[in-house]
Amino acid sequence: MVITSSKATMTIAEASTLTSLPASTLKPVPYSQRQLLLHDPRQPYYKLHTDKEIPELRFGDLLVEVYGIGLNQIDWSTTDLGLVLPPPPCLNGREFVGKIIASNVDRNCRLQPGEWVLAVSTDHRDLRKAAFQEYAIVSCFNAIRIPKHVEPFQVASMGVDYVAAGLALGVCLGLTFTKGPKKREFNLLDNARMYPEDVPDDVAGEVFDAMAPCYQAEPGEWLLVYGGTDVLVDCIDLDQAKRDVKRLAPGSLRFAIDTVSPETAEWCQQVLAERTSSRYCRPGQETPTNPLPVDPAARGGGSKLSHLVALTGKPRTSHPNIQVHTVPIKLFHTSPYVGGHLSKWLYELLDTKKLQPPEVEFVPGGLAAINGALERLRQGRTSGKRLVILVKESDLKIGSLSQME
Repeated sequence: MVITSSKATMTIAEASTLTSLPASTLKPVPYSQRQLLLHDPRQPYYKLHTDKEIPELRFGDLLVEVYGIGLNQIDWSTTDLGLVLPPPPCLNGREFVGKIIASNVDRNCRLQPGEWVLAVSTDHRDLRKAAFQEYAIVSCFNAIRIPKHVEPFQVASMGVDYVAAGLALGVCLGLTFTKGPKKREFNLLDNARMYPEDVPDDVAGEVFDAMAPCYQAEPGEWLLVYGGTDVLVDCIDLDQAKRDVKRLAPGSLRFAIDTVSPETAEWCQQVLAERTSSRYCRPGQETPTNPLPVDPAARGGGSKLSHLVALTGKPRTSHPNIQVHTVPIKLFHTSPYVGGHLSKWLYELLDTKKLQPPEVEFVPGGLAAINGALERLRQGRTSGKRLVILVKESDLKIGSLSQME
């Protein structure tokens, strides 16, 4: 468990709007590729195919030659937990690094064939974007340029966590960040609300109704994260853990993020319930001075006192003063003005060394090594490291990339 302040700084460039230009290609695109397909969701193992088609390059897309695949819990939990997948046989895999070899974009897309990018596939039903193949598609505004001083394989397993964290803080909790040397304010939730046409119906409630503007997280407030690593609290004795949290985070505690399970989300909810304040306000007001609660049935409500983001499952019980949030992960690919900002911000964080890649273990063997690596993840045998599958060997040296700035 980690307790940290909600203070943060972001630098995010504007997203691009796509208009038509002729497609460009770095080198001839092969006629076929290898893919790792799931044939039966009840069987957690994938089968390697050697004669599958190259994904179709549509307008706004980049075709990327996959060099490394970062493995995540969702890559095995989708089968083990019986989560909804496209009809089999289907592709899986949520993130990869590679080189752009072809594109069908306009001049506003600054990414060019030959550049290294990190791709995060949140569009689970578009199999062209899945990682478990040799060539995959990424939308221009979602492609994350890798700085030339950063080893691409080192960042192959950080994209999924980064996107989830960014949306949890920026959309679910409404945290306002600052960008640029002048530290101008920027808010992902406000940006998402500005373009309702890019918000899918099944996450509209989270975007428009779950958090009133005057309840959004502010600098100086405390955030409890179950599963982090900055300030550790021993949770073997949960009652003692509550006392430790109160000692480490005195005063108001309105926000929590659970990254482990519904059971730990329940504990986080109990901690928040015991630390609620008398803060109420009307939607749209900038200060929490109005003593009357808002009507929760009205759009833009979110009058609950405290807010819990449940990344791996909601608590089994509810509390009248706790608003439970589910991360609207699909906003990353449906909204260029959310996904585009997150993608460009990660490049800038890596480029300025404000964010360091996690410790990784490289797994040779290409696509054929994925089944064994997923089994290690399933059994928890990774020693705290992230697993990166080496799909193609590269003689790349740190600092040797020639990228457009």
